[in-house]
Amino acid sequence: MARDDELLVAIRRIEAREAIRDLHSRYCFIQDRGHSTHGEVEVQAFLELCHPDIVWDNSPDHSRAHRGHLEVAEYLRALWKRFDSCMHYVHNLLVTFDSDAAARGRSSFDAVGDIDGEAFVAAGYYEDEYIRTDAGWQFLLHREVPFFFVKVNEGWAGPKPRIMAAWTRNR
Repeated sequence: MARDDELLVAIRRIEAREAIRDLHSRYCFIQDRGHSTHGEVEVQAFLELCHPDIVWDNSPDHSRAHRGHLEVAEYLRALWKRFDSCMHYVHNLLVTFDSDAAARGRSSFDAVGDIDGEAFVAAGYYEDEYIRTDAGWQFLLHREVPFFFVKVNEGWAGPKPRIMAAWTRNR
């Protein structure tokens, strides 16, 4: 019987890993497209991916952390206004399980789009913590650590992290 139990645990981990991958895909599908079309429906759909105690941090040093649904919703409303469009890709996702209901992940991301009619490109990595709830797997922590985020005509060569000045001035 131990062999059946081991197989059941392995199958549950595979299912959980795929559910976490789906969580990232839903995040991208909600986030990406012409941002002028984003409204309250998208904000609420996004929050469904997040635990009520979410920490959404777009900085390597915690200086831009948004805590809880209310702060994340405010952040999204302001963020989406800044982009004309955006499309990003999450890849290289590695998931480590701390328990049947808690996991950590790290993944790479690339993003392209335009801000005020100018094309940009970005890349970096995400550090995430996930929690299994009655609603399924949700983000408990999402940290974005940018490698570069620049206008295409500026290029991304040079010291990293390289973040366009217009972005850091207007955050």
